[in-house]
Amino acid sequence: MSLLSFQKALTDLIASPQLCLQMRTNPADILPRYDLTDREKARLQAVVHQPGMSVSCTLYRVNRITPIYTMLPYTCFLLGPALVSQAETFWQVQQKSDLQFKREITLFGEFLLQQIDAGILINPYLREIVAMELAINELNFLPREALLNAPLNEQGIHPLVRFIPFDHSPEVLLTALASMQQPSIVLQKDAYWLVIDHREEEISFSTLPRINGAVAV
Repeated sequence: MSLLSFQKALTDLIASPQLCLQMRTNPADILPRYDLTDREKARLQAVVHQPGMSVSCTLYRVNRITPIYTMLPYTCFLLGPALVSQAETFWQVQQKSDLQFKREITLFGEFLLQQIDAGILINPYLREIVAMELAINELNFLPREALLNAPLNEQGIHPLVRFIPFDHSPEVLLTALASMQQPSIVLQKDAYWLVIDHREEEISFSTLPRINGAVAV
């Protein structure tokens, strides 16, 4: 158990710069969390003071932020300066990561939606953009060719199609975001479905009116 505890402590430290700082200043608050020998405790206290530890922490954070910034570009743009603080809060909540893009993106997107629901993140366009980019990434990770001839679901929707509720004009909002700009005017609230279709090799988008929450197919 001692070796496993040492490995767990080391990976926890690499994943959390805050934990490293706590270890440097108050090791007695951190070390009792793990089943370690005296020699292992001494090794960990030495490790957190080594320059290489800061590099390891940086690389870990880069590996976790890369899929977010790469595959949720409009979400990151709308977050602006709040991206770093939200990512750090997310990493504190989700300290374990297998560094797989699909899972990391999904967990971060769900975390942001929770932040929006809690009133912590306030942006009129963020919810629909997060939902859209989560849907796009979900479709991109599906086995498209294997699902092309799959039956429709109970709502009559193909498994390679997603309907995302929008409260603002998708065309106007996405045109602005494609240029990495905010809409030039405050968009009026309305009710739309953004239809994301991956039955063709390239994902396509279209817009339908949203009436009483129903999906018109």
